Amino acid sequence: MHETTRRTEDEPGTLFLVGDVFAEFAEHEGVMTVSQLARQIRKGALPRGAGAASVTLGQGVSQFDVQFVRDTLARHGLTDVVVIDDRALRDRAGREIAHKHRAENVLISVPRRTGPGSFESDLLVDSGNEVMSDHLTGRHMQGMLAMEAGRQMFIAVAEQHYLPPEAVGNSYFVIDTFATRYRNFLFPLPATVRCKVLSHRSPHRTRTTFSCDLAVLQGGWDTAVMEVRFTAFDARVSHAKETQAAERSLQGTAANLAAAKEPESAEVRIA
Repeated sequence: MHETTRRTEDEPGTLFLVGDVFAEFAEHEGVMTVSQLARQIRKGALPRGAGAASVTLGQGVSQFDVQFVRDTLARHGLTDVVVIDDRALRDRAGREIAHKHRAENVLISVPRRTGPGSFESDLLVDSGNEVMSDHLTGRHMQGMLAMEAGRQMFIAVAEQHYLPPEAVGNSYFVIDTFATRYRNFLFPLPATVRCKVLSHRSPHRTRTTFSCDLAVLQGGWDTAVMEVRFTAFDARVSHAKETQAAERSLQGTAANLAAAKEPESAEVRIA
């Protein structure tokens, strides 16, 4: 937290904008919520230095929020004075590679290749995200966001860069192991998700196995690191396997319930 404050002071023209859900974090100098910034613009009381530099998006800000602030700036003749950098928001990954139906549930931008087997995305937490819907503690963001961002990241990397064209959008991902270690709090500031593909192989044309290291970084340090092994199956093969497994689970659960009731039934008969 001290490091974040120091960096903000070193760059006096920078303002971090966060979603209204992070109002407690906006108590820090150099941070404002969307509603707070809009009120300041209307009152003609922009924060010190904000008229000379950019607004950097933190977490919880949607494209709708950005347009709302820009419209407010335009009405007060400040369009060319305050610059909002929303490039990451405009590069949010699509449902076909993040495997999410709703845009607000996608936590990453389209992965960028940074080296052999290495990729990076921006962390993009929407206030309406499913993980945010009913859990918010203090000034940091919940650890499940880091895990879900990591999950979306390795799927997107596999879809974009490793699976054959005919498998993209037609694969079913099954996690074998997903080990996570938390090292620092994750705050509603800019952050990145990194993925390193350690190995991948296709023992059969219907599946490809992967081993990856992932990390969520903020302010120059790791907030969470993950080790994952998973398999991308042909969707048709996976559906058949899942159906068989569901039948076994149904039969096993029914048998366990029946067995649990037998002693009680026997006691009633004796009585």
